[in-house]
Amino acid sequence: MRRRLYKSLLIALALFSATAAKGQMVPRMVIIENDILRQYLDNSEYDINDYTYTNITAVMPERYGRWDKPEPVVFHWEFTPFWNEVVLEIRENEFDPVPAYAITVSPGVRSCSIYNLIPGRRYYYSVVDLFANTEYEKGNFFVEGRRRFIKADYVRNIRDMGGMVTDDSRTLKYGRLYRGAALDNARGGYRDTLFNRDGWRVLHDELRITADVDLRSARELLLTDDYPGNDMDQSPLGADVGHYHFPISDFGAIYVSNMYGPVIACIVERLRRGDNVYFHCAQGADRTGVLAFLLGGMAGVCENDLARDYELTCLSVGRMSHTRCSMPPYNYAPSVQYIKENFNGNTLSEKIQDYLIKKHGVTREQINTFRRIMVGD
Repeated sequence: MRRRLYKSLLIALALFSATAAKGQMVPRMVIIENDILRQYLDNSEYDINDYTYTNITAVMPERYGRWDKPEPVVFHWEFTPFWNEVVLEIRENEFDPVPAYAITVSPGVRSCSIYNLIPGRRYYYSVVDLFANTEYEKGNFFVEGRRRFIKADYVRNIRDMGGMVTDDSRTLKYGRLYRGAALDNARGGYRDTLFNRDGWRVLHDELRITADVDLRSARELLLTDDYPGNDMDQSPLGADVGHYHFPISDFGAIYVSNMYGPVIACIVERLRRGDNVYFHCAQGADRTGVLAFLLGGMAGVCENDLARDYELTCLSVGRMSHTRCSMPPYNYAPSVQYIKENFNGNTLSEKIQDYLIKKHGVTREQINTFRRIMVGD
């Protein structure tokens, strides 16, 4: 009896403190773009006829670092009971029975950070004491942003293809197609996993990646007779994630590789079947960058955003070779020049589609399916 009375008193005190501290735990609008990304997107409208300059190097700090991480959404509160855990629940719809995120917070802790939310969405939050069956606080906030970088510990250069703008001023959908770096590494006859447990959770549970499209060579995957016991037989994310291997050489030069037709057919089919797709090479730069450029063109992305997406890799690897003015031997400017001079269309995206149809056997049906999935045609 005394224990029940004591517990009731503690719950009453917690509820009283929650009421006394009543207020928004998080700003009504949060921005998930980091300062460097935001500065770049605000100041990178390009002259599509002049490929002699870039704007991204002007915003990158001189010191070495990784600038490919999003800003967190930070929650603060004053009413956490000190005797047991609480759960911060985040929902995309106020009345969803199951939260999109449920983060358990240790007793006495009064803050929590969440990464990788989707721009342009309103989220609903609540802080719940499951032991006491008590909801201490709830509210909502709006996520502002254009490009969605992903924080998955120890994996570089991950970003959502969503948010890019098409020639007819629409945007690609978030949450279906991601580009990034490799999830594991092959060295000297053994394999390294490059993510930790939290990185796996982000990719597998939060982003719900179900198709891993790998552009690395056989040597990079150890798919040779040298180390047969270490050959890759499934995605590093697990047996429930499909692994699709399309080796692309020569850094993905569009006038060299013959793999773009099969890999695009695979991506379109996996998306059509409802998979969330992650495509990558080793660093998520050259081969991944060219494939992202071609996929963006398929979706009708405007030339300015095609260039900006290619350059955003600089925030991870810090290499000038990934700017729109990079030249030798297989980089962005010569690729654009090759497509503009040899294929038909009124815009760069239309010329890319013509290139894919004539050079790689991509069908108009595949292009239309991809556009319908990523844009909504």
